[in-house]
Amino acid sequence: MAAALVVVATAGLALLAPPPARASGTDDGAGAVSADEGGETPARTAARLRAEQRLRAAADADDDAAGLGASLGLGSLGGRSGLLGTALLGAAFYFFFMRGRGAGGASSSWGSYYLFWIAAPAVLAAVSSHPEFLAIIVIGLVARRWLPDPFLILKHRSRVRALQIDIDTNPSNATARRDLAKIWLEKHRPKRALPLLEQASARDPSSLELLYLSGLSHLLAGDNERAVAALVTVTHRQPTFHYGDAYLRAADALIALGRWDDADDALERYARINTSNVEGRVKRLRVCKARKDADGMRRAATDLREVWRALPAYQRRKQFGWYVRSFV
Repeated sequence: MAAALVVVATAGLALLAPPPARASGTDDGAGAVSADEGGETPARTAARLRAEQRLRAAADADDDAAGLGASLGLGSLGGRSGLLGTALLGAAFYFFFMRGRGAGGASSSWGSYYLFWIAAPAVLAAVSSHPEFLAIIVIGLVARRWLPDPFLILKHRSRVRALQIDIDTNPSNATARRDLAKIWLEKHRPKRALPLLEQASARDPSSLELLYLSGLSHLLAGDNERAVAALVTVTHRQPTFHYGDAYLRAADALIALGRWDDADDALERYARINTSNVEGRVKRLRVCKARKDADGMRRAATDLREVWRALPAYQRRKQFGWYVRSFV
């Protein structure tokens, strides 16, 4: 019985221990695999080095782009800082260029122009990490008096063609000339609007609107003396025309001429007519600063804040850009 137990125990130990032949076979197999790998090492090493070089070059390019974006204050578009920078850039252009611009009802804002020539290249530069797009911004700012607004070209193309046909077929059509002049003013092309307004005024010399549009055209063309003459005539004949906008545009021309006292008087009259406008009050604050009139600055600032607080929400959204400029 004892001998049987010894035999069983010996057999169990033999089963539990790894067989020498199996261990030796494993070692031989590993050696074979190592030998095989050792035989392919040069080709695999070269391929691995090439792949690592490609990955390193791509990582360096990403780092350079991220560093440039950070230096521009835009960050990387994939991160929160990049999205925040792009959003802030878009908001700045919206409030400072797309709101509160223009010269009255006949002339719309520069909004779509700045959006196409300035905001879009800035966003493209941030998205693509190619700063060369920023050169378009410089061109757009320097040549903004000559570069067209693509949106307005598409918007008015058919209308311009139809009005031009009406003018050619009916030389006495003052209405078509007036409407076409409004389009050229909206496109900020006052020198193309002026001949049309002169022709229309010759056919309808008593028209206040044509006189007002002529004043706007001279203002946008930089002929401030003639702009003042036309717009002041409008205010004498009908002070509340277009809610007193002739006073506001006359003030723009007077500011350009450095006639601060006359500009302040025009803006004061405008504020009495248009009690909810922020633009005129911001400009009056600037005129008081130019005149170094401390008391006038305090009164103008107080009036501006009171008007702002009394405005409904939709008016605040519309005039927010001018309100922000009052702090600059």
